[in-house]
Amino acid sequence: MRRTRVLALTSTAIVLTGMATAAATVHRDGAAGVKPAATAPLAAHNRFDGPPTTIQPGGFGSAEVTCPAGQVPTGGGHGTSAFDIYVTDSVPLGTGWFVVAKNIGNTAQTVRAVVVCTVP
Repeated sequence: MRRTRVLALTSTAIVLTGMATAAATVHRDGAAGVKPAATAPLAAHNRFDGPPTTIQPGGFGSAEVTCPAGQVPTGGGHGTSAFDIYVTDSVPLGTGWFVVAKNIGNTAQTVRAVVVCTVP
């Protein structure tokens, strides 16, 4: 019980310290009605889905997708057709994204790579 109280008090102190720091930062930036300088808009980040790859029961498969010409990947991931697909690798590869997965189910399932691209 004592340990729980100590943890609760410590957590409360950390949260309050963080709130005070955040309030001080907001006060400094927004003092006397002065607005912060405008920032330039960010480049568009578009999502592209690759074609589905069918993986037979118990098998491994891979999927790949690339960014359009002149764009670079900023992130990526995967999509699956079922919970029976376990992704073992999901990594950037050149100008796209690459995924490796295993089907632990009893029926054929699909996986697809997804990439988010932007202009450098």
